[in-house]
Amino acid sequence: MRGYGEQRKYNASAARRLRDSLIVLATITAMSTAAHAGEISQLEELKNLSIEDLSNIEITSVSKRPEALSEASAAVYVITGDDIRNSGAASLPEALRLAPNLEVARINSQDYTISARGFNSPNAADKLLVLIDGRTVYSPFFHAVNWNQQNVMLADVERIEVISGPGGTLWGANAVNGVINIITKNSADTQGGLVDLKAGNFDQNGSGRWGGKFGTNGTYRAYAMGFGRGDTDLRSTGGNANDGWNGRQVGFRTDWNGQVDTLSFQGDAYENQFDIGGRANGGNILGRWSRRLANGSTFELQSYYDRADEQPNNAVLDNVDTFDIQFQHVIPLAERHEVVWGVGQRVWSDKFTPLSPVATIVPGNQTLALSNVFAQDTIKIFDDLKLTLGTKLEYNTFSGFEPLPSARLAWQVNTRNLLWTSVSRAVETPSRLDRNLVLLPPFFGPSPNFQSEKLIAYETGYRTQFSDQASLSISLYYNEYTDIRTTTLTGGSAPVGLFANSLQGHTVGGEVWGEYKPFSWWRLTPGVSFIRKSLHVKPGGNDVAGIQTAQGIDPGHQLFLRSYWQLGDSFNFYVGLRQVGSLALAHLPAYFEADARVAWQATPELELSLTGQNLVHDHHYEAQNGFSVYNKIPRSVMLGLRRSF
Repeated sequence: MRGYGEQRKYNASAARRLRDSLIVLATITAMSTAAHAGEISQLEELKNLSIEDLSNIEITSVSKRPEALSEASAAVYVITGDDIRNSGAASLPEALRLAPNLEVARINSQDYTISARGFNSPNAADKLLVLIDGRTVYSPFFHAVNWNQQNVMLADVERIEVISGPGGTLWGANAVNGVINIITKNSADTQGGLVDLKAGNFDQNGSGRWGGKFGTNGTYRAYAMGFGRGDTDLRSTGGNANDGWNGRQVGFRTDWNGQVDTLSFQGDAYENQFDIGGRANGGNILGRWSRRLANGSTFELQSYYDRADEQPNNAVLDNVDTFDIQFQHVIPLAERHEVVWGVGQRVWSDKFTPLSPVATIVPGNQTLALSNVFAQDTIKIFDDLKLTLGTKLEYNTFSGFEPLPSARLAWQVNTRNLLWTSVSRAVETPSRLDRNLVLLPPFFGPSPNFQSEKLIAYETGYRTQFSDQASLSISLYYNEYTDIRTTTLTGGSAPVGLFANSLQGHTVGGEVWGEYKPFSWWRLTPGVSFIRKSLHVKPGGNDVAGIQTAQGIDPGHQLFLRSYWQLGDSFNFYVGLRQVGSLALAHLPAYFEADARVAWQATPELELSLTGQNLVHDHHYEAQNGFSVYNKIPRSVMLGLRRSF
């Protein structure tokens, strides 16, 4: 139990976060009600998708063009907006737990490690590409994702496409073990107003949005959100970890749809405060222009600017400016070919200011460039057999040119069965941390010879719809890794550590998930994933930090079962069960947990809900931070109110 002083501090912190959220939402509600009182957004009605509907959801992440999920030759899972709503997830990382082909582990109140197919630790989870509406969000400083900076209004998410396996040919650097593509709704689908409030013992969330029209073909929306997260406790002492935090974010999106052209313009700004001190703030702005041409081809031009400033624990200050422009052209050629090609340029300007004389980055300021050109051709060999060949040629400041080829073969056995196989190459290019980290007086670095980490991946899969009530997806893979990062001690009378490419080996594993709908009102989604790793240091090399730092800390298996009930028009129930295998390298046991949500649609405009997360135990452990610190992840309960108008 918390001491009296700690409990008062916790309650005051939670009350302050909830107050800030309510102030933001009250302002949005008052403005929206005055402008359009009584208007109901039809999009907020829950969909009752059949198994066939779920199989035919249109996705774009596998081939960078629209295609049905049932025809995609990759291990891809789609989290729909309704799945997120029904689960009661309070944050983007918690929503990603719904994907059975991801490893999601919470470190503490602020931090998560998220990966696909292994390498899931604070030091190794840098091989996953994450996009929000086409904007990449990994850091050039260490190539992982700062999940405490990536917040979206979950009610505005249309779907999340999760690909396990490499996507370097189309997406480039960092798309090594997987791609997460978060796609928000067109503003035409978010008309009217919405207020969404959640308050509980650990999480407090509040968001408000208003959408309207301009001209004949234009629509817009604006939103504001605020949130707070409570403190966790430490396993070592049982005391408060002082890792609570709160944040606020605002943003907008506009869309214009013409006969041949579509335009989108959107942006966000955020500010996060950490209770122990420190902050993270930033913003982005993105524009996209698409055109349908007379010959059936389409092109898209997208550009964005992103600014991120982070000062965790008042220890360092990192400022990153990102400029990115991408062009893509989809060309159907005759009846047997469909070509996708494009070019892109990204520039990062990173400024690192150490507030400690011990650890620093040399040089402190650096501009990095990432250029690419890619092409991919989907060839219809027969009506039921397609071969997809492609490659990307990428140039980066640190390691130069990197070719990223792939080949995929898909056999549509019949309308309900698909067999596919692929081989591809992907790389994890060096980050600023890999090359430029220095610990004084000289104990470590810099590492100017560190090169890209490399993967050759072999995959095969089977996707079937047994009947109108059941579907199944099976994916198997063998990944061959070379030149993985190690912490190496050099020889000499005064040895110095540096990063080297001394780890190699392979992983083998698989993922299985399905959908079963025994009744129109009941849907079950089971899933399982497993992995086995065999990684070792090259002859003559060494890794003084231990292989577990480089190869990640992964459970050998994960089991999932999620159940959705829709009883009439008034009640919605969700239960999510997960069993995660032990983390032997981190000395953490396996754990079993359950999440649940019940919602009552009191009126077409008003929903009341009760959500419980981690209900089996009062706390459990999911991961350790980079310094072998373990935080207790607590049970949490939230009351929710959702009002559309």
